[in-house]
Amino acid sequence: MSRYYAYTDAGKRLAFETRKEGKHVFLTLKKELFADADKISLLPELSQAKAGDEGYYIMPRNIEMRGDFQVFFTRRDDGETEYSHPVLSLYGVKKPGFCCLIRVERNYKFSYRIAVKDNIYTITPVVDFTKPDTDPPYDDIRLEVIELPQGAGYAEMARTEREIRLERGEITPLRKKMERPVVADAVRGPLIRIRMGWKQSPSPVFHQTPENEPPMRVACTFARVRDIADELKKQGIEHADLQLVGWNKSGHDGRFPQLFPVDERLGGEEELKKTIQYVQQLGYRISTHTNWIDCVEVADTFTWDDVAQDKNGQYLQIGHYSGGYAYHVCLEKQWKNALREEPKVAALGENGIHFTDVISIVEPDTCNAPAHPCYTKDAIKTAQRIMHLNSVIYNSFSSEGAMDFAVPYLDYALYVTFGDGFGHREYPFHDRYLPFWEMIYHGILLYNPTSPTVNFTIKEPEARLTFIMRGGRPSFYVFSKFREGAANWMGTVDLTSDTDEHLTESVKAIRKGMDLYQPIADKQLCYMMDYTFEKDGIQVAHYSDGSRIAGNFSDSRQQYEGNELEPYGYVVLQ
Repeated sequence: MSRYYAYTDAGKRLAFETRKEGKHVFLTLKKELFADADKISLLPELSQAKAGDEGYYIMPRNIEMRGDFQVFFTRRDDGETEYSHPVLSLYGVKKPGFCCLIRVERNYKFSYRIAVKDNIYTITPVVDFTKPDTDPPYDDIRLEVIELPQGAGYAEMARTEREIRLERGEITPLRKKMERPVVADAVRGPLIRIRMGWKQSPSPVFHQTPENEPPMRVACTFARVRDIADELKKQGIEHADLQLVGWNKSGHDGRFPQLFPVDERLGGEEELKKTIQYVQQLGYRISTHTNWIDCVEVADTFTWDDVAQDKNGQYLQIGHYSGGYAYHVCLEKQWKNALREEPKVAALGENGIHFTDVISIVEPDTCNAPAHPCYTKDAIKTAQRIMHLNSVIYNSFSSEGAMDFAVPYLDYALYVTFGDGFGHREYPFHDRYLPFWEMIYHGILLYNPTSPTVNFTIKEPEARLTFIMRGGRPSFYVFSKFREGAANWMGTVDLTSDTDEHLTESVKAIRKGMDLYQPIADKQLCYMMDYTFEKDGIQVAHYSDGSRIAGNFSDSRQQYEGNELEPYGYVVLQ
């Protein structure tokens, strides 16, 4: 195409300014052109394809989907679907005579609309200025189109994205990150998160005060953490990072952003320090969990002035957890809290990959408070400042999700998306799920694929195989299940330490995970170069060292290259 266009909801056509550098075309839509628009649809013509054409779209997953997905140009009834919160700010088009990757600058919140009308397919990123919690038209819209050879496909699209970010210095290979011992140990061993204490969640007390704050359940004291570490040693687990969740005042999600004092019901600060030292003396690493997105009224640091506001002046109340109604803090305001508290946490002596909750699995909130407006572009920069702060203080950083703006700072992500954690949902046009994110970022950071693959050794066979095929790091959670009358997104089966027998069985599940992981741990340093779908439910992950892992996603035995695969079994091919 020689011209590129966007369209307002009123049908007005707007032309992008273009700049070409080799195969890259950089597009800019000046903000003056859409200052009065309610919605803008970007580049619909670029993606147009006819039903029956060879090819497909590659669409990024959002935080609830099982993976990224292909849309094939099959004949189907007219319709459209739109979804928001994409994990990757890009999409791919492969059609007769044309193949490209389109990258969208994430300075606005946008959704993807896929439509078919009269057997014509289109994709368009949509920026909607009418929603209360979105940005006004404050900046230009920018995209980048990279034309690929006609024979290219999704493997080349993924490789192109990875190479662009590597060449621009935005991401670092995991092999390089392993120069830090804390990351090297993480490659070798599992993450074991331990939820120590929490109040009922969702709480029956929406607006908590010190006077009406509900009691906290003590599930695992600091002394009990030492027992877990002893059992890990007894069962021969050499490397592990124990991560304490809910160690802080009032437990998990109890009083964020307040952290201190360390909760006495768990043993208090001296017991915590003793446990940190004990775990380290056994040769393990240990880290803690903080949160710089949420705040609740019972916190001694709570102030309404910090809470983000929408365009109507309403506070952003998002979530209902142990501390009652949770509000999202304007990130510009939250910076001071992180700057004040994280050094205090570091002074406790932890040496594992520190974890900051939520910040990498959500798009940063837009704040429209007149006193401290913070739009998406600056909110992302501030989120990245918090991530960088943690990287400096702890020499490492991990978080809950894997949005692409967070990847430069992440050493580990607890899950790429929630997957089916909130229940399986079918989306229109989602013809086939595939690990496109993993094809970009495997070998860049450690991750667990989806929330249902936490505790993968005690999960159903499909979840276990998904963990292996998508290249996960073993990730376990003692007391993962804690919500009452609400979804527990990591599943209904659990690891616990409430009795000695349960503790032993939990560590056996971790030991089993390490037995499965150790023969393929070296793959963490490789890129996932391709992921193919063969007949009879066989899927194959291809790695940059020339090896492959073939998995059988069917209920019957299958043959693959002379190997018999049990249902939901796999084989490593060198």
